[in-house]
Order: sequence, then C-alpha cells, then structure tokens
Amino acid sequence: MPHIPKLDNEQLSSKAHKILLAMLREGAFDQSGKLPPEEILAQKLGISRSVVRDVLAAFESEGFITRRRGIGTIINKHVLKVTSRLDLEKEFLEEVADCGYTPSVGFVTPSVIKADEEAAERLEIPVGEELIVVERLILANGQPAIYCIDHLSSSLIIDNNYSLNDLKPPIFSFLEQYCHCSVQMDLTKIAPYLTDDHLAEILNISQGTPILYLDELGYDIHQKPVLWSKEYYAPGIFEFTVLRRKI
Repeated sequence: MPHIPKLDNEQLSSKAHKILLAMLREGAFDQSGKLPPEEILAQKLGISRSVVRDVLAAFESEGFITRRRGIGTIINKHVLKVTSRLDLEKEFLEEVADCGYTPSVGFVTPSVIKADEEAAERLEIPVGEELIVVERLILANGQPAIYCIDHLSSSLIIDNNYSLNDLKPPIFSFLEQYCHCSVQMDLTKIAPYLTDDHLAEILNISQGTPILYLDELGYDIHQKPVLWSKEYYAPGIFEFTVLRRKI
C-alpha cells in the first residue's frame, strides 16, 4: 500500500481529488490496477467516507475510474494518460502545463462595451446593455497558445467594489467573488477557423492558418447564461481528445 498523506478539514474534497489524481497519474496503484476500498482511503487520508465517495464519483464522471460491484474500483490508465481533453473544463494555465509546457500570461486586457446583437442574443440581455469584456493571451514556453475573449453582463455584478485589475485572474474567480455565481456547465461549439490579420498577429502565425475555435456559453445553477467565451487555439501545441461513452 503506497503512502497516502492525511488532510486537514479545509476544502477536503478538492484536496483529496488533487492528491489522489496525482497518485493515479504517477502509477501509485499500478500493481493492483485498482483503488483501495473507500474505508481504507478515508482512514489513510483522515477524512470521512462521504468525502471519499464524492471524490470517487467525480473520478468516475471524469472517466478516470470505473466502479463495478464485485470487482472494485478499476483505474482507467488509458484515460489518465490523455493530457488535453475537450470534455473537461480546466483553467488555461493548467491546460498548458498538462501538455508539458511552461505556462504564462501574455496579456490581459479588460474593457467595458455595449452589447451588440450577437452578445445580447447569447447572454439573453438587451442590446446596448453594458458588457465586461476580457481579452487574454496564454503562452506556452513563451509562444502564443490560447487567445480568449470573455463576455459577461455588468448586471451580474453584486459587489461593485472592484477595479478592472480584478478581472486579470481567471474569469471564474471574478464571477464567484463579485457576481456571487459560478459556471455549473457550458455548451461548446467546435469549429475550424481561418485566421484573419488580427488573430494572426496575436497568435504569431500566418494569415489564413487553420486553427481550432471554441465558442462556449456558460450557465449558472439556474440555467441562466452568465459567461460567453470565444477561444482560439494556436496550432501544434494541443492534441485534444474527447471521452465518449455509450448511453
């Protein structure tokens, strides 16, 4: 049995998820190919079985494990080896790091504009309503990797004690801290895109180069659209995979 460190009471599920996932990827349980029973994991981590159960449920939904009665908790090694998955939501810096690159931020440019017809339709707000827009360039080993444009309605903001600098961390942090909401799910349209002059300059590639474009609409727990993101991925950095299951 490999050494499993104990946790304190702060954000137990998140910490347990992070620690166990790292151990899965490092091959700590490769000898058996299975995770120990819930009660043993709970004892070793110093947490309750209910927390362990939540973490395992998350692992199963993410495809990292398969639980079968009478067999146990099987580790899906082939899924753990995948570095970039379109079906899992990650922050950009983590996404770049998981691909083996050193991530950094090229620029973050927040601004306030009026919603045009497209933004109004996507976010279900009136045309002309005030929008916060954040342009963000993420680098991989110093090279442009992801260019993202986030849009959210100013009407979402509950705590107005903020500045545009507070929009520089990941946009999810701003939503939680100043809008008191979070993205529970998003629907993403995936399409090829030929770069124009503007994108070619930002991503440091030739005009007309085909790139991956993701159009994401994030919804809160009440199924209200709260975040519209346009993401452009430079070629040659990511190799995306989607985990598909039978239903």
